[in-house]
Order: sequence, then C-alpha cells, then structure tokens
Amino acid sequence: MGNRMNYIKLLLISTLVSFVGTASAQMTGNELLAQLKSTDTTETLKAYAYIDGVIDVEDFYLTAEMLSSVNPKTGNPSRFRFVHFCFGNNKVTLGQIKDIVVRYLESHPEKRHIRAHSLIRFALLEDFECANNPEKGKQ
Repeated sequence: MGNRMNYIKLLLISTLVSFVGTASAQMTGNELLAQLKSTDTTETLKAYAYIDGVIDVEDFYLTAEMLSSVNPKTGNPSRFRFVHFCFGNNKVTLGQIKDIVVRYLESHPEKRHIRAHSLIRFALLEDFECANNPEKGKQ
C-alpha cells in the first residue's frame, strides 16, 4: 500500500510539473484556440486551466478594486478605475466561458496573435461587463 501511494504521488507531481512546465504567460489566441478545439484531453485541460487562472487573477484585482472604490462618505462603491468583468450572481460554468472564448477567438481572427489572457478578458467583457466600470472613453 505504501509503495502504491508513493507511486500515485509521484505520478500526480509529474503531471502537475508537466502542466506548469508547458503553461506560458506568452500564449497567444492562436495557441489557446488550438488547445480548446483539440481532441487531446491534455491540451484541452491546459486551456481550461489557463482560462481559470485568468479568471482567478481577475477576481483578485476586482476584489481589490471594489475595496478601494468605496466612497468613504456614502459607503457605496464609486466607478472603478479599470474595466473588469463580473459574473455577479450568475452561475456561469467554465464550459460556458470556454464557449464564449471560442466564439470570440473565431469571430476575431485578426486579434489571435495577441496574448491569450487579454483575449479572454476581451471576450468576457462583451457579456459580463461590471456596472461600476469606468464610463466609455474615461480610462
């Protein structure tokens, strides 16, 4: 039993290392789209993990923005300084987000050379823009 557990741990660690080793902050929209449409489960999982990471980072910055945007006089949030996407109370699944990202990438081939994290944000901003975002043209 002990050897089997060690084997499983080693297998899990090597799998995680392979994901980390191949993940890249420099991924383009072309690479992301290829992974999302791949029939190779490993490639698709990498794309899902990348998208989930972008959402986690956005959540971190959105939380910081929300905390810093509260008007001390009223206690109400004022406009954000930066544009964010918000899911609000919507129960949006990662599968739905993947569909939105694929739709965006397929609709904008002229932008697919741009870094994937930016394109994911652009895609999600189309459908989930926060109400407190800066007014258009005032960023």
